[in-house]
Amino acid sequence: MVDATRHPVRIAVVGAGAFGREHLDRLAARDDVAIVGVAEPSRAASDVVKGRHPAIPLFTDPVDMFDEVRPDAAIVATPAATHFDITSAAISRRVPVLLEKPVLPSSAQAAQLVAMTNDGTAFILPGHVLRFSADHVKLASLVKSGTIGDIIYIDSRRYRDASHARRYPDTDPVLMTLIHDIDLAVWLAPEPFVSVRGSRTAGPGFQSLTTADLETASGIRCHLRTAWTFTDGDLPPDRLEVVGECGSIELDAGHSLRLYVDGRCTELPLTSGDDPLANEHDCFVARIRNSQAPLPVSMNDAIIGLKLAEAILQSLASRREVAVSW
Repeated sequence: MVDATRHPVRIAVVGAGAFGREHLDRLAARDDVAIVGVAEPSRAASDVVKGRHPAIPLFTDPVDMFDEVRPDAAIVATPAATHFDITSAAISRRVPVLLEKPVLPSSAQAAQLVAMTNDGTAFILPGHVLRFSADHVKLASLVKSGTIGDIIYIDSRRYRDASHARRYPDTDPVLMTLIHDIDLAVWLAPEPFVSVRGSRTAGPGFQSLTTADLETASGIRCHLRTAWTFTDGDLPPDRLEVVGECGSIELDAGHSLRLYVDGRCTELPLTSGDDPLANEHDCFVARIRNSQAPLPVSMNDAIIGLKLAEAILQSLASRREVAVSW
């Protein structure tokens, strides 16, 4: 924990790809953070960082960076296959980590990392950024307040252009984009999902539509879908709908938030200027400074999401419904 709140939190960033640079640009604009290093093996990506932030020290190896600069915290935004080794190296040095999604390739590895943090010397914040979206938080608060009654159905969509299939040929859409929707379902559902069924249209590689149907023991149903099939340009907005016993609420991200109860539609205001990634950084910095500051999402939440993702992948492979054991 950083006790001297007047001093900037010293953060190192691992990974300078597109999303790593998103983190860097947000952090560089803060006066309560000092970026003390960036680790990136790609010369091309490092050159981009050097052009944007010439004063930041660059490294090729994250462990060397941790040992040399001794940061207060780290952000890991590298491919998921590298997350375990990098994060365990940070945790063993008592360095808290904001870990980008998918946090790990498997729930078993995630559980291993959780075990490493059980002594309380460091923590891991999963980068499930929608938990920090003000409009998603507003929707979740209304759902949990009982405004629409008990939940009976959740529906979520996330469409991307076909270039995703070329940019992420080794990462299944279940782990790359649908993982957001899985986490939303975990967040909103009042009980665990116990069965899943996945389906996928035929397409070159992952250029396809992937769907997942989930159900709880009491019969709450959830339908999730992601498509990597669109032409670059305007896409339908990401959408989340929750139906309760006496109404519903639906969010078209960036466009509208509508509540349907008592026989009328209420258009709720969207949050102007909201930046979920900046909000995520606020939370991370607050926890670094104060170990009692709340975390809206935990690694245990991430493990639940990964177990569901694994069951969906198993269902896709077997073309059968899969029971989820907890």
